[in-house]
Amino acid sequence: MISRLLVALLALLLGSAPVLSAQSGALFLLVPFGARAVSMGEAISADTTLGSEGIWWNAAALARLPSKEVALHYSQTLLANSVMVSVAVPSRIFGTLALSGYDVNYGDQQATDPFNGQPIGVISNHNYLLAASYATPVGKRLSLGVSYKFLVLRFACSGACGNTPVLSGKTSALDMGVQYVVPTAFPLTLGFSARNIGPALQIKDKPQADPLPLVIQGGVMSRLPIASLKAAGASLDVSADILKADALGGTNIGIGASLGYQDQYFLRAGYKRQQGDGSGPSIGIGLQRGALGIDLSRRFDRLSAQLGETPTYITLRGRF
Repeated sequence: MISRLLVALLALLLGSAPVLSAQSGALFLLVPFGARAVSMGEAISADTTLGSEGIWWNAAALARLPSKEVALHYSQTLLANSVMVSVAVPSRIFGTLALSGYDVNYGDQQATDPFNGQPIGVISNHNYLLAASYATPVGKRLSLGVSYKFLVLRFACSGACGNTPVLSGKTSALDMGVQYVVPTAFPLTLGFSARNIGPALQIKDKPQADPLPLVIQGGVMSRLPIASLKAAGASLDVSADILKADALGGTNIGIGASLGYQDQYFLRAGYKRQQGDGSGPSIGIGLQRGALGIDLSRRFDRLSAQLGETPTYITLRGRF
């Protein structure tokens, strides 16, 4: 019952319940992650400075990381609280290697006796994901990246219901990404990624295995050549992405803009058009002072507005 409730909530959150019912196992792979990415309307497949958030969106973004990065990503949504810890280590010779661990905590639910309604235990539900990414530049313009992901779903009950068998499932997936800097008079980058390529997630038996939600995403990012902004030490980056995922109802569109000052202070805004009630704007701010940085963002989709729960995302990073 708990698993069905979580699937229903996730379907509502992603705004495509009729389609999601056939892919209930690993739908957390569709939930956006990372404060910077969310604030840009998720239009970040061509962002070469995304840092460790690229592990989730486009591993090619790690290829030209200027220094080592350790980051903590946190999100609070209608469905769950999630935490990701990531480490990325670049090398001029071998490219960039990154590792990350991700925990989605749906919270504890009280288990009750079906006959008298009395509490008999606590049901916990977590999704776990471990990822290893590798990215490398090819010449001055091309970047390639790949991520291997191992994911586990686990339902368990403690207390008087502790003898109930633990429900769990696991599988692996592969992400591939590419970025290319176009030789134009102004900065222009193209990006493309294919994510969640792998075998179905099996929890009970093979006939009931859930296929992973394949995501194809591509887009463009440019820094606008505005002389007045450059003279003031400011910059304006704009981006647009198209994302295709059957589990999200087909084709979705995201746009974003980031206004920066002295590469330290950032104001970001975006909009994602998604099937169902998942559409809406997002805003965010960023601060990078020396080795330390922080990004904050909030997303205002229609469903969250109706239920009074605005998703919040926080990223803390250290670069050294």
